[in-house]
Amino acid sequence: MTPPALKSHTPQRVLISGVSNPLGAEVARRLATQVPTLFGCDVADPVSAVEAMDFVHADTRHAVIGKLVRQLHIDTVVHMAVKVDSHGDDRTVHETNVIGTMNVLTGCAGPSSPVRRLVVKSSQAVYGASPAYPSFVTEEVAGSDRHAYGLKRDLLDMEQLAQEFSLRTPGCRVCILRLGYRVSEGTTLGQYLSLPIVPTFAGFDPRLQLLHEDDAAEAVVRSALNDHEGVFNVAGDGIVLLSQAIGIMGGRPVPLLPFYGRWIGRLAMRAIGVDLPGHLAEVLTFGSVADCSRLAQTFRWKPAYTTRAVMDSLARGRDAEVIDSPSPPQEYELQVFLQRRRRLAGNSLRGTPALTLRK
Repeated sequence: MTPPALKSHTPQRVLISGVSNPLGAEVARRLATQVPTLFGCDVADPVSAVEAMDFVHADTRHAVIGKLVRQLHIDTVVHMAVKVDSHGDDRTVHETNVIGTMNVLTGCAGPSSPVRRLVVKSSQAVYGASPAYPSFVTEEVAGSDRHAYGLKRDLLDMEQLAQEFSLRTPGCRVCILRLGYRVSEGTTLGQYLSLPIVPTFAGFDPRLQLLHEDDAAEAVVRSALNDHEGVFNVAGDGIVLLSQAIGIMGGRPVPLLPFYGRWIGRLAMRAIGVDLPGHLAEVLTFGSVADCSRLAQTFRWKPAYTTRAVMDSLARGRDAEVIDSPSPPQEYELQVFLQRRRRLAGNSLRGTPALTLRK
């Protein structure tokens, strides 16, 4: 028997994990104008002040996240606390991506859970990169590599947990977004392409597909506000060759890195100040291009920036303007003060005690 269709869900009380990073902060800024009540959590303070968002220090790696979801009566969770372009040790990345996601899902599960919508940030890195892949990898390709390791293994495990949760929890719609590679100034790929002399893997000029920060934030917001379910690739139209991307940035490619020992190339890159993760070394050897037709058909939307436009934007220095710069300490303290005043005023009008969030 086919299960009854879920009723359309309009977000009322939204929780965003991972608001201390620029993308999470931008998603919070946009959602703050579109939902009645917004909460954010992370281990560090938000990168920019969002006065309409109540913030609490909470680590998704701890089970307290479930208590937070229930006590705040959250109906929509946007899980952004996922490390992709990270220089932390593998254990920290694994705990954040896999254990953290497991705790979030546990907090959203059960008959007492008010959650009806879950958005999980994943990455195109879930595919890895291989010369055996088709020209455009579809959402079904991921999961075929049983010998995956590192970030790819963590993302596969994280997505499997989310998909199993979706099957066990028919009352909650789950959307997984595999965001494409981004090249803003704070990313490793952006730093690599901005070098004046760029070491490349000898004999390779891979195809690159990119995603603008603005489009990444818009995709997450649209997922939170709508009822689309499933897994979606999110990246800009078109491609650029690595040599073209370097040329757009005004650099010069130098084929010095051996392809047969990419770890040696990574050590060489680290010596010049660029810590190149293993999954990026694969992409810079074999390339990665994803099929985003499912996104366009389901969302009736696609990223505004093409891959070439993303590179042009980076070259003009515009990416730094998309995400707000970090707030000075005084502005963040003002945000906290105003939030407390707003909560106290709202609760006094209702005659109920104020909810206290740990700062």
